[in-house]
Amino acid sequence: MARPIDANAAARRISGHLNGLVRDIATLTRALQNAAAQAAKRGSAAGGRPPKQRRALTAKDYARLKLQGEYLGLMRHLPKSHHARVKTLRAKRGYPPAIKLARRLMR
Repeated sequence: MARPIDANAAARRISGHLNGLVRDIATLTRALQNAAAQAAKRGSAAGGRPPKQRRALTAKDYARLKLQGEYLGLMRHLPKSHHARVKTLRAKRGYPPAIKLARRLMR
């Protein structure tokens, strides 16, 4: 046999859930207003101009970044005991000799 439905209890539960939704919507509205105000402030601080575009990387820049990334990748896998040796070589002679030494020390 099914239990009788308590309409008042169901109405209280629904009312509580609706009140929670109203609070959540109010919080979301305040957050969106704050975000819009900050965006407007940032836009007016720059004189209404669009943000500056980054300078395009040249082939030389890409080559330098590729070497730097290779060096950092090797350093990550080297034991800590070899780090100082490879770093000093990089400071003195640059990335290519340091990469060569790091590869040799990995073996």
